[in-house]
Amino acid sequence: MESPLRATLADAVAWLSSRGLPCALIGGLAVSLRGQPRMTVDVDIVVLATIDQALELVADLSTTPFAPLFEGVEDVVRRAFILPLRHRVTGVRLDIALGMSGFERQAVQRATPIVLGAVSIPVVKIEDLLVMKAIAGRPQDEQDIRGLVGAQRGSIDWSECLSLAEQLGSALDIDIVGSLRASRQRATAQNASSASPNEPDRLS
Repeated sequence: MESPLRATLADAVAWLSSRGLPCALIGGLAVSLRGQPRMTVDVDIVVLATIDQALELVADLSTTPFAPLFEGVEDVVRRAFILPLRHRVTGVRLDIALGMSGFERQAVQRATPIVLGAVSIPVVKIEDLLVMKAIAGRPQDEQDIRGLVGAQRGSIDWSECLSLAEQLGSALDIDIVGSLRASRQRATAQNASSASPNEPDRLS
């Protein structure tokens, strides 16, 4: 991970922790730390905070390494439950999503730490990350799912992942399970075509 991203991430986690707000890394950096390195230029974090608590963070920004990405971020917090910021030194963008849903709260609570240098970073579990990517559904998210499956195919709890996807899919009226299964099949086929004849397929 490049040093500006690392510094931004470390400062963000330290800041939110100092305010007693549990958080977890999501997005492209989480994908990289979970085993599928890829390019990204920003930091995405989900935090267990109410709108009022997020507005308190905005009011406190002058004492932190972060500045609003633009004027009027308070309106974005209220409408979209996102706090968009930029690190004053690195210039890296930080998007803080408010964990308003039960799934997001669970994902933060289930996050596990990954140590980067002297800093422990809570990162969402791979099963939760896969579901998040399937919900987002963009081409990059599909690539991320396939990359994660290829990199971590022996350690993914598919029963847990698909059960969660089924619950959320019913609530959101989208076929998350079908999306994950299709991505899994494509990743399996890609891995099989590149594997040696004696290498077993561990994605069963």
